[in-house]
Amino acid sequence: MLVNGVFVGLGGNVTVSESICGLRNDTEHGLLAGDPALSACVHSRDPEEASSRLSNVYGCHQLSLRGRREDFDMHLQVARAGRLEMARLSFGAEVDLDQPPQRRFTLVTTQLAGASEIANNGEVFRGGLGMIVVDSADAPVLKRFSRDSCRLNLRLDQVRLEAKCAQLLGRELRAPLIFRRVLDPDSPAQVRWLALLRLLFACTGTSGQPCNPLLLEQVEEMAALFLLTEVPHSRSELLQDSPLAIAPRHVKRAEDFIRSHAAAPLTLGDIAAAAGVSIRALTEGFRRTRQTTPMAFLREQRLLEVRTALREAGAGETVTAIALRWGFGNLGRFAADYRRRFGEAPLMTLRRAG
Repeated sequence: MLVNGVFVGLGGNVTVSESICGLRNDTEHGLLAGDPALSACVHSRDPEEASSRLSNVYGCHQLSLRGRREDFDMHLQVARAGRLEMARLSFGAEVDLDQPPQRRFTLVTTQLAGASEIANNGEVFRGGLGMIVVDSADAPVLKRFSRDSCRLNLRLDQVRLEAKCAQLLGRELRAPLIFRRVLDPDSPAQVRWLALLRLLFACTGTSGQPCNPLLLEQVEEMAALFLLTEVPHSRSELLQDSPLAIAPRHVKRAEDFIRSHAAAPLTLGDIAAAAGVSIRALTEGFRRTRQTTPMAFLREQRLLEVRTALREAGAGETVTAIALRWGFGNLGRFAADYRRRFGEAPLMTLRRAG
C-alpha cells in the first residue's frame, strides 16, 4: 500500500515468502544451467566497468556508488529463452541507478533479497522481499538498492508487447504504454506474477533441458498478457471499454498459418485455403474482429521477424539479405514501413546488434 506516497508493504505472507524462496533456488542453481550460447555471467568489482557492462545489456544509465568501494561486487547472470530474457542482479554495496527511458523493452523486476527504493514522478516506493517493479519503456526512474539487494529481471520486447496490446484493442497504439510502477503487495496480482515466474523457469529450458520453440512463444505471450490485463497501464480503460468480438476459428487458423509461414510467398488465396474458408469470409473475419486485413497482418508479422533478425544478426549480415529472406522485395517501401513502425531505420537496429 501507499502511505504519503511511500510504498510500505514488503510482501510478507507465506505464499509470497515460499514463492521467493523457490525463485532464489531457481536462480542460484538453474539460471545458467542451459545452453551456454544463451546465457552469460558478468562479474566486476569496479563500479565504472560494471556500469559500462551493465549498459551493454540494459542501455544507458548512471550508476552511483553510495556504499564502500571495497564492498562493490556486481554479479549479473543472464539467461535467454526464445525472445524472453531473465537476469539475476546484485551489487554487494548500496548503489543508485538513474535510468532514462529505455524505449526498447519493458522490464519487470522482483526483489529476491534486500530492499529497493524507487523514485518516480514525485512518488517514492520502498519494498523488500517480493517487491515487484515495472519499468515502462518510455518512463525514467531513479532506483536505490541496499547492500544485500538481489533482483530478478524479466525483459519483454516493447514492439511485441505493444503489438499484443494493439491486438487486444483492435487498433494501433498512438501513445506510449506506461504501466503502474509497483504491484500492490500481498495482492492476487503479485502472487500470480510470482507463480508465473516459477512457471517460466520450468518451461524455458533453464534447467538444462531444451524447450520447444512453440512453448516458448506461448510463455512469452502469457507474460505479456499478464502485464496487459493484470497491471494498470495507460491503455487499461480502453481495454475495459472496448470489448472485442470473439475471433472465429478460421481467423485464428489463418493467424497461426501466417505466423508459421511468414517467410513464404503467401497469397490471400493461400491463407484462405489454409483457414478453410473463402477469401471473402476470411477478409470479413479479419475486418470485424481484428480491424485489419490478412495481408496487413502478414506484413506486420514479417516486420516483427525482420526486427528480431536484425537485433540478433551476426557479422556480415545485411539489412537487404534479411529483408529479402522475410519476403520484402521492394526495399524502399520496406525501409519506409520499418521506420514508420519502429521509429528508426533498419540499419540503426542492425548496428546496435554489432
